[in-house]
Amino acid sequence: MRFELHFWRLAVFAFAALSALCSEEPVTTHHQATIGGKMLNYTAKAGFIPIRDNDTGEVHGNMFYISYTLDRPAGSAPRPLTFLWNGGPGSNSGLVHLLGFGPKRIAETKAGKSFVDNQDSWLPLSDLVFVDPIGTGYSRPTKAEYGSEFYQTRGDAESVAEFIRVYRTRVDAFASPLFIMGESYGVTRCALVAAALERRGTSLAGVIMLSGGFPLVDNDATLRAALNLPTLTAAAYYNKKLPPDLQAGDLRHALEPAEAFAKGDYAIALSERDRLSDARREEIVAQLARFTGLPAAQIDRTKLVVPMEQFSVALLADQNLMVGRYDSRIIGPRDPSPQYDPTTDPSLKDILDSVSVIRYLRNELGVKSDLFYAGPFGGGYPPAKSFRGDWMSVRWNRGVAPNAKDDAKEPTPTEAFRKALAADPKLRVMVVTGYYDLVSSYFGIELAATRLPADLSGRVLIRTYAGGHAIYTDDTVRHEFRVEAANFYRAAEGK
Repeated sequence: MRFELHFWRLAVFAFAALSALCSEEPVTTHHQATIGGKMLNYTAKAGFIPIRDNDTGEVHGNMFYISYTLDRPAGSAPRPLTFLWNGGPGSNSGLVHLLGFGPKRIAETKAGKSFVDNQDSWLPLSDLVFVDPIGTGYSRPTKAEYGSEFYQTRGDAESVAEFIRVYRTRVDAFASPLFIMGESYGVTRCALVAAALERRGTSLAGVIMLSGGFPLVDNDATLRAALNLPTLTAAAYYNKKLPPDLQAGDLRHALEPAEAFAKGDYAIALSERDRLSDARREEIVAQLARFTGLPAAQIDRTKLVVPMEQFSVALLADQNLMVGRYDSRIIGPRDPSPQYDPTTDPSLKDILDSVSVIRYLRNELGVKSDLFYAGPFGGGYPPAKSFRGDWMSVRWNRGVAPNAKDDAKEPTPTEAFRKALAADPKLRVMVVTGYYDLVSSYFGIELAATRLPADLSGRVLIRTYAGGHAIYTDDTVRHEFRVEAANFYRAAEGK
């Protein structure tokens, strides 16, 4: 009897703690920031929105968010409203929030890392909502068995679309022009969320896709391999591994002949790879060596492709260094393991100070949770049984969603996004990438944009910046991106 009473008390305590953490009333704080020479007063809210099964009303997950809204007089015209997230899948929104677009950002100062007013915040352009999809940040399924609903391409997107519906309902933001922005895998999420919202009768004004490809044109594998080459050229140029004639000028001086070769002779050669003469094969290898900075002897004469996996460790092998896959300007010691581990990739190592994130959440926003703020590299309790790299990739199901209501073939992100654009002729798209991002081919995106049908080409803006995957970590690029984003918002709003 004593054991049963004790167990009951523990259960009540655990339920109360979870209920307090996921209270539907957000923590609200008030702040000031000087951005662009103007003092802005704004309100921050941090809280959860329940994701319910509509048939039963049962909560299957609680999605954490942080919102920022400018303080304005009652009756002011609606402002744009932007929902932002990162990718992974498995990444929380910390990077886009506290290094990219929020009103405060983590910066190195004489006193160490601290929070400074973000001069390139998007808050002057739009109210902002940073979203942590289920399984990231503080967002969790309410039962372990519900996790499979969210750790899946369609289920993830549908739950984020549901989050947006509920959030807009709670703050009565139906008149606000609606934007979404995603980075990396978040681009795939953008495409599917846009389709889900349009299917539900919710119109978007704009979609901003950062460093995650271009889900409007599907290049075949052969063409993709060819168009990846200029990204390797950019990396070799930055690390001073190109021949003197290419190294002599600026970056574009090196990229232009690489781009011409990639879309011309190289693309043709790859499409005819099995029929090439030995002499022609050697010509292609010589050009690949020229544009990648690798010795010709290291290039596979059969495949005629330099994979990113090989390139990242081979470019600076003479110095026992490797270049980061997500930013080839960042170098570090080579990982001796034959299997890639993102935790040792120099472009991912320490990119975001998790201690600073928690201090910001607790001290600035008043979020006093002891729960682990989950990100892409695990670290919570209990530990994974087997882990190397991205913990969510182990859980992620890329097949049919287990809670899907029908057995129809699910559309690809490209098919879904095309349908969303067809449903709303006013919807505009901004696609952004960096020259130094080995995992997202800037030239593949730029060339794909030239193949868009006429009814779409005028609605899609393509921008490439001198940055890596997280382009906003560069001060200059972050500013350029904000300026372009301001123009994009005005155009999407019809101003």
